[in-house]
Amino acid sequence: MSDMDIPQIYLVTPPNFELTGFGAQLAAVLDAYPIACLRLALACRDEDDLARAADHLREIAHARDIPLVMSEHIKLVERLGLDGVHLSDAARSVRHARKTLGDDAIVGSFCNGS
Repeated sequence: MSDMDIPQIYLVTPPNFELTGFGAQLAAVLDAYPIACLRLALACRDEDDLARAADHLREIAHARDIPLVMSEHIKLVERLGLDGVHLSDAARSVRHARKTLGDDAIVGSFCNGS
């Protein structure tokens, strides 16, 4: 079995958290366990709040060579230099995301158990 066939841990942030406290906890987890990817999945839709959280988490994740993806916000992913996006619309926007973000970006999608 190659390394690509082995299941890996994919972390999703809580929908709400305080940056300072969460950042320290996240760093400890990322240092303790082999994490393949981190997804920022905040419940808020305020772009400034999302950007602040993404900037903070990107520094923590990238310092450990862990990609950071964001739920839903393709334009913010591109603007903030994140590694990709996770979509919840059952793959309807995957083609658009791939075209917008390029071939090297991570593009994930909720596929309703398929």
